[in-house]
Amino acid sequence: MSAPSPFMQAAIDLAASVRGTTSPNPWVGAVLVRDGRIIAQGATAPYGGPHAEANALARTDARGTTLYCTLEPCVPFPGKRTPPCTETIIAAGVRRVVIALLDPHVGGKGVQRLRNAGIDVEIGDGAEAVTNLLRPYLKWRQLGIPYVIAKVAVSLDGAVGAPAAGITWLTGEAAIARAHRDRASVDAILVGSGTVLADDPALTARPNGQPAPRQPVRIVLDARGRTDPAARVFQPTAPVIVATAPGSPPTWRQALLQRGITLLELERTEGRLELRQLLQTLGQRNIQSLIVEGGPTVHASFFDADLVDELHAYVTPRLLGSVGLPLVPPQHPFPIVHLDNVEIEPLPPDVLVRGYTGSWQPPLPILTPEA
Repeated sequence: MSAPSPFMQAAIDLAASVRGTTSPNPWVGAVLVRDGRIIAQGATAPYGGPHAEANALARTDARGTTLYCTLEPCVPFPGKRTPPCTETIIAAGVRRVVIALLDPHVGGKGVQRLRNAGIDVEIGDGAEAVTNLLRPYLKWRQLGIPYVIAKVAVSLDGAVGAPAAGITWLTGEAAIARAHRDRASVDAILVGSGTVLADDPALTARPNGQPAPRQPVRIVLDARGRTDPAARVFQPTAPVIVATAPGSPPTWRQALLQRGITLLELERTEGRLELRQLLQTLGQRNIQSLIVEGGPTVHASFFDADLVDELHAYVTPRLLGSVGLPLVPPQHPFPIVHLDNVEIEPLPPDVLVRGYTGSWQPPLPILTPEA
């Protein structure tokens, strides 16, 4: 597919700027154009607020303009919290609408509504770019489970740390800042109990060193109830979900519940928590995107279950040798993984390697709505 037009690219940039703030609504951008010039723009507000199209239209007289928007405008449906954007567009007198992608939740009804009102509608400008931007939303709409990003930091010889040598954090400041921006863009972060015990992380998103206004849900896998209820991850700075198994200590459960933490009891398969059951439950809670931060056993379990959609590997220029803790746990099932659409981002002294695993592929863009 061809690159987005300049006006659609402006709308895509707006959508990307609010990723992580709009869930469960998709992050959408819109620009109004008259005489070859952008006269107004808007992005989706946090859930319950105006959508991108409404934000743009509220800023100017839109009669006779062209509206570029990254996703199909919405229509009325039961329980809707905001006015339908199609009705707002029609009432504003917009002449033409250019849409990158049809919304699977709307299913072409928005396009038909606009065309029935005499508005010229074009579909497909920037479809590929918007599909990549909205991968978490599209997967959640299609399968009902979150889009999973595995995030690892490894040495050149494939180790994630060397606790015996006092090395638990590998990357430099640029990589850490990048990881915090990613945390702020997702709905949830997940670690295992081993990470909590070893590192006592807060698991908050702190882009530019400041807490993000909307914090991701923190998820801890703890089948046996090993974590300390006083750990930093359980502090009331962001919502927390603990996934455990039948038989974990009642006193430990009660201590977590008293701190306002949500407990999920999962089945166990071959001694491990059932991760597909976890993802289904998270999807039902409107969690569309999830970063799995570790440790090695947790990563291996997600890869072995074919549940990872995207990998972010921060590679640091160190060799940890025989004291290094390997990324792939010995004798733990771990498949061969080939990455697609690989991007390499220098973050001196480290390098970020990103790519899609192919576990799930977004549906091909539909450029013609059903009649």
